[in-house]
Amino acid sequence: MKNKLSLLIILFTVLQSLTAQEYIVTVKIPYSARHSYLKINSDTQIEDDYFKCLDFTTEGYGIILNRVRQGYQIINTNGEQIELEVPLKPIVSGWSEQTSGFSCGMVRTERNNKFGALNYKGKLTVPIIYSNITEFNDNHAIGMKGKVYFVVSNSGEETKLEFEKIREIRTFSEGLAPIKIKGVYGYIDTLGIMVIEPKHKSCGSFIGGIAWAKNQEGKVGYIDKSGEWVIEPIYTMGENYDQESGLARVKLIQNWGYIGLDKPFDSLGVSNYYFSFFEGLAISRKNGKVGFIDSIGAWVIEPIYEAVHKFKNGFARVRTKDKWGIIDKKGKWLVEPKYDRIGDVVIIKSKK
Repeated sequence: MKNKLSLLIILFTVLQSLTAQEYIVTVKIPYSARHSYLKINSDTQIEDDYFKCLDFTTEGYGIILNRVRQGYQIINTNGEQIELEVPLKPIVSGWSEQTSGFSCGMVRTERNNKFGALNYKGKLTVPIIYSNITEFNDNHAIGMKGKVYFVVSNSGEETKLEFEKIREIRTFSEGLAPIKIKGVYGYIDTLGIMVIEPKHKSCGSFIGGIAWAKNQEGKVGYIDKSGEWVIEPIYTMGENYDQESGLARVKLIQNWGYIGLDKPFDSLGVSNYYFSFFEGLAISRKNGKVGFIDSIGAWVIEPIYEAVHKFKNGFARVRTKDKWGIIDKKGKWLVEPKYDRIGDVVIIKSKK
């Protein structure tokens, strides 16, 4: 009896945790300028009168631009506004005109051509003193004061980089950021220490401990975090490695295909349209429609959609009959296709 009771308690706890799971996506209402948040576990919208709304954090905070107040605000999952230490003016990308929201729980803000960042509780933890600052990742960003570079933590602590002739530093990924010095790339860690010496013509972000890099002869291969080649540089082009599929998209002379640590170059039967793998699946096209293939080239989700986005957090945005919805990795609808626009799924952490 005691064992049965224990089993029932365990099952109840598991079911409770599953039902407590909450997803939130941004949506644009058809035939309207309104934008909303859709709470998937209840299929109800927080509000429907936002001029703009940006993705939530996993902690349960989003950013909205309110028509009435004419300013950006942070809200929680109940739609309640969070008090801000300073007015929030997110960065807008010049080329795409997209507004940058939260990244790693931080949102960059601008005032008088200087930049800082607030956390999801509305606290200005990174002061507005930088002439430029990257998005946060791994709890760190790269900030600039004039021509001087700093590693900046999400609590505002900064480490000055003493290297000479820095030309570029990108965002962190798995604790390392590409840095360009005197025309060649290496990697620094979040302490500002050079862990892979600059010697590459170009390089990518680390994913699953692997990053693409281009040698001085212009050939692309893949390195590990010690800087050693794990896939020799023989390719014309290469893109980020996908840990789940174990594959990366590369170009060998004139042909596109995929390689892995223990997998030779293979087209996987794809005839024309090659896309990178994300979360184990890659977009592919057939007869004018798109779907998803797996690491052996088999259709996991049939090509029946007009357009799709890569998988993120186990879900993908897809368009059919000119409306957007969300599917899981089995092609099952999480959100029916009825929106003019839709964002990526954000999984909200359970609050205990």
